[in-house]
Amino acid sequence: STIGSAIRRVLLGELEGTCITRAKFENITHEYSVMIGIEESVHEILMNLKEIVLRSDAYGIREGSIHIVGPKKVTAQDIILPPSVRVIDTTQHIASLNKSINLDILLKIEKGRGYIIQNPDNFNSQDGIFPIDAAFIPVQNVNYSIHSYWSGNEIQEILFLEI
Repeated sequence: STIGSAIRRVLLGELEGTCITRAKFENITHEYSVMIGIEESVHEILMNLKEIVLRSDAYGIREGSIHIVGPKKVTAQDIILPPSVRVIDTTQHIASLNKSINLDILLKIEKGRGYIIQNPDNFNSQDGIFPIDAAFIPVQNVNYSIHSYWSGNEIQEILFLEI
């Protein structure tokens, strides 16, 4: 039980992850703004960016961007990233542009541990900069169980991990 608990704790709390922590939109001053020609609100786009799973071996702050002309379905594949960062699922939806408009978003990408809730008071949305809560957790769920069995004259235990 002790080793199972320790492994679970390490997998959930000590592994590092990479995610988008900030987005900057041009000419947008409020998170609940609606952009003409885009089906999603700024808030919905931010939530979609939060769900994108990234992988990076590099530490520090990285920048990415999206520069798209519609009409187009924008996915994670459309994010321009530095060579040290890659998208795990390139099909993840970001936005749907239904008119011939430009969508330009600058992204801040960080590597870290755990979950960080951004304080919107630390950002000036008048500049079009919006924080994104960071879930740096690469493993979402871990369960373990220990099963005993007889081996010869001894009782042995086996640890099962469900990740």
